Amino acid sequence: MTFPAKNVFFRANLAIIKRMNDQTNASEPFSVSTNVLSQMFLYLTSLNVDVDGFLRSLGVDPASVKKTDAYLPVQTYLRIQDEAAHRTNDPYFGLHMGEFAEAGSWFILGYMMMNCQTLGEAFEKSGRYSRIVGNMIEAKAELRFNKIKVVFFTPPGVPPMSRHCYESTFSSSVRMMRSLTGTDIHPLEVTFTYPEPPDTAEYERIFNCPVRFGQKENRMLLDWGIVNTPILLPNPELLRYFENYAQEFLADMDRQNEHTRTVTRIILNRLDDESLSIETVADEMAVSVRTLQNYLKDEGVVFSDLLKDIRERLAKKYLRENYSVADITYLLGFSEPSVFRKAFKRWSGVTPGQYRTGSFTAVPHSMIS
Repeated sequence: MTFPAKNVFFRANLAIIKRMNDQTNASEPFSVSTNVLSQMFLYLTSLNVDVDGFLRSLGVDPASVKKTDAYLPVQTYLRIQDEAAHRTNDPYFGLHMGEFAEAGSWFILGYMMMNCQTLGEAFEKSGRYSRIVGNMIEAKAELRFNKIKVVFFTPPGVPPMSRHCYESTFSSSVRMMRSLTGTDIHPLEVTFTYPEPPDTAEYERIFNCPVRFGQKENRMLLDWGIVNTPILLPNPELLRYFENYAQEFLADMDRQNEHTRTVTRIILNRLDDESLSIETVADEMAVSVRTLQNYLKDEGVVFSDLLKDIRERLAKKYLRENYSVADITYLLGFSEPSVFRKAFKRWSGVTPGQYRTGSFTAVPHSMIS
């Protein structure tokens, strides 16, 4: 173990945590890079599935999901993945899809990672630039007793998803580590939150480690030593090129949502104002309400939905942090606790008290078999 490698890991972890905070504070649409679909299409092709015909049967234009720099709404991605699993009758669709991951599947991020010196440096790039791939599943990492614990989770507001999403994420990650290094890297342990399927042989084959189900977290445990594993063909010049490209690409993404971000900042600054409205925000931005509505419409956002989404995410965050209902009512600009309770029940289907204690029946992950 070397000190520089440890620094790389902690920088990666800080980048991931910063990404989580950005996602909480900046309301940005949940989406997935169309590049992720390439590994799905490779798997379907290996099964002799007519990919274009399959997409058209779903009402999806094949050309629209094969662009290299486009993004899909999460709902569209989930529909394509679940329908593909159903069409192939493969109960392990996510696992098998992940086995077809390659650098291009992760777009600019994948090309950066393949030009790093070590796997630890590749982890750092992954943490820093993960939203290039999408923001449907987030990750946080921590070092414990010379082991790296990586927990995968969905941010508040992501639609319910089948287990195939997590399984493709885990399988893709392991596949990428192996292809980048040419080494048969495997986790020390993998855990999933959903019930154990009838047959676990495929999990054991792909991960080559103990796999447990019905656990508290979707988690991968890795040996600390893998951060020093060299990448097969590092190229510092190409790494600089792709990293500059990634920075410009993300800056472009941010510019495309600049009005949503401005409105979000104003909302966050004035959440405790009971009279907060689109008129208030438009006045602060020195534009008419109609102009602001058009700006947001161009970015695929409706003001009332944005305000609700921000309040819901913060309410859940505050409840997890044990703020009182009275405090949350004030912080989020509700007139009284009963109004907040009704709004929260409408958003989430449970009361604030039930959400805080977890004393409600969660919607189970759908399982296709």
